[in-house]
Amino acid sequence: MDSKFWDEKFSLTPNLYGDSPNEFIKEQLGKFEKGKILFPGEGEGRNALFSAAMGWEVTALDQSQIARKHTLEKAEKAGLHLEYHTCNVENYIPEPKSFDVIALIYFHLPLSIRDKVHHRFAMALKDNGHLILEGFGKGQLNFQSGGPKNPEMLYDLQDLKSSFPQMTWEYEFDGILHLNEGKGHLGDAHVVRLVGKKEPSN
Repeated sequence: MDSKFWDEKFSLTPNLYGDSPNEFIKEQLGKFEKGKILFPGEGEGRNALFSAAMGWEVTALDQSQIARKHTLEKAEKAGLHLEYHTCNVENYIPEPKSFDVIALIYFHLPLSIRDKVHHRFAMALKDNGHLILEGFGKGQLNFQSGGPKNPEMLYDLQDLKSSFPQMTWEYEFDGILHLNEGKGHLGDAHVVRLVGKKEPSN
């Protein structure tokens, strides 16, 4: 799924995943002191805009120029500021220990690059910074509520945890939830959730 695929998708179906933030993000961000947060694969900005409105310093990434355009239009209308980079995530190299929170919300990668990218994000977290993740589990192939059709891109909880170094896992969930996130995520789904804290390096 390249930039052309996502440009077409967001052009044909604006607000594909709705305007409201992801419920898990909404729940978790209230627990942390505000700081710098990174949203890779952020699409049309529902979580980035919510976080900016809360007072977070937001950086968002996506490969779709259309998604960036839609997000920045919404930000301007709401009087919000955020950084939004259009790039292939494999080429994005964040500064080490530069973010307080990194949020991977339905951010599914090919297995060939997954561990490398996850490792890079873990390194970009400050000591004691937090990772928040929600995505589709392997059982999502049994549901019609969205997500990749390639089973390699779906999450196995234990395998997923092993792809992030230096993390102490504070919360995990692996089960069925009902999603109501626009037309893109609607209905029962196999969902994996994680919250982890990065242990200080020696």
